Amino acid sequence: MISNLKKPQAILFDWDNTLVSTWEVLHRAINLTFAEYQMPLWSLEKVKSTAHKSSREVFPTFFKENWEEAQNFFYKVFGQYHLEELKTMPDVQPLLDFLAKKNIKLGVVSNKKTSILNKEIEFLGWSDFFHVVVGAGDAEKDKPAPDPIFLALDKVGLKASEEIWFIGDTVVDWQAAKASGCQPIALGEACENDVSVPNISNCKNLLLILLQFYEVVD
Repeated sequence: MISNLKKPQAILFDWDNTLVSTWEVLHRAINLTFAEYQMPLWSLEKVKSTAHKSSREVFPTFFKENWEEAQNFFYKVFGQYHLEELKTMPDVQPLLDFLAKKNIKLGVVSNKKTSILNKEIEFLGWSDFFHVVVGAGDAEKDKPAPDPIFLALDKVGLKASEEIWFIGDTVVDWQAAKASGCQPIALGEACENDVSVPNISNCKNLLLILLQFYEVVD
C-alpha cells in the first residue's frame, strides 16, 4: 500500500503518541480523575486501547451528569505536569526539519484542547513548523468525524484529496482521514496489525519514504 501513496501536498499530524509521547501523562491524569470520583483505576494498557476520542465525547459516558466537573478536574491535574513530562517521539525532529525545508504545509489535528496543544508546541520550539493547529471543540465534531480535518484545510486554503496525508496512531485518525477524502497513514509499530491503511513503523522510516518523493538539495 505504501507504493500507492501520492506525493503529499500537505501533511496533517495527530499529536499525542504520533509526534509526542504522552501515554504516561494521560494515564496519570485519568487515574487521578477516576480516584477523585471513587471509580476503578485503569491500567496503562486500558488507557492505550480506550482513550482516543475527545473528552467532551467520552466523559459523559463515564461521569454522567458530573462530566463537565470531572473534565475540569482532569485538565487541572493534567496541566500541572504535562510540560515537564512531555517527550518527543524518536527521530521526529529531523522529520519536521526536512518537511520545513521542503516548504510542505504542515498541521496538527488532535482531540486535545487547542490551548494545551499550543502550549506544548511552543514549549518544544515547534511553532514555526505548523501552519494550522486544530484541537478538540474547534470544529462541530471531533475525530473520528472529518470536521476538524476540513477546518484545518480550510484555514490553509486547501481541499481534501489523496495528496493530503493524515498521519496518526489510532483508528479515530484513520477513520477521520478516510471520511474526509484525505490519505490516512498509520504511524507506529502498534498499528501493524491493521491492514486497512498504509502503515509506517516510525518517524525515521516516514522520513525515508518522503525522501523518495522529494529530491534532497544541499
